[in-house]
Amino acid sequence: MTARRRYTPWSATNGVLFGMVAGVVLGLAEMVVALASGDSPWRPVRMSAAVLLGPRVFTDGFPWGRVVLAGVGVHLAVAAVMGVFYSFLDALLPPDGRGRWEFQAAVGMLFGIAVWLVDFQFIARGYYPWFLDVPQFPQIVLHAVFLGLPLAMLFTMAERRRALMDAAESASSSA
Repeated sequence: MTARRRYTPWSATNGVLFGMVAGVVLGLAEMVVALASGDSPWRPVRMSAAVLLGPRVFTDGFPWGRVVLAGVGVHLAVAAVMGVFYSFLDALLPPDGRGRWEFQAAVGMLFGIAVWLVDFQFIARGYYPWFLDVPQFPQIVLHAVFLGLPLAMLFTMAERRRALMDAAESASSSA
C-alpha cells in the first residue's frame, strides 16, 4: 500500500518561519567564515545591505545602523522566501520520505546548492557582483550545510510531529 501524497496544510507558514531560522544559521556561519578568512565578520551583512542600499555601504562612514538593519532585513527576507519555496518542494515529496532524516537531508542540501546557483551565479552576476568577490566553493558548502540542511531538518521534525498527531487522532477516533 502506498501512502497518499498530500500537502501539509501549514507548510507555507512553516516555510517562512523555518526559512528565517535557517537564514539566521546561514548568516552566523557566513560571519564565522568571513572572520576565519581574515575578513571582517560584518562583510556578509554589508553584502546583503548593498542589495537594498547599493555598493556605497562598503565605504567607511556609511551609517552603521542602516547597514545592519538593511543587511539583516534583506538576508532574512530572502531566507523566508527560500523557506516558502522549500515548503512547496516539501509538499511534492513522497509522504514516506518527508519524515525520513536522510532523505530530507539530501533534498535540503541539494536545495541549498540550487539557492546558491540562482543567487550567486545568475542574479549576482547581473545585479550584485560583490557576491562574486568571495570564494565560491565555500559558499556552495555554506548554502548546502547551513541553509538547506537546517530547512530540511525543521521540515522533517514538523512532518514527524504531524504524523504523530494524525496517528493519535486516528487511534482516538477508532476507539
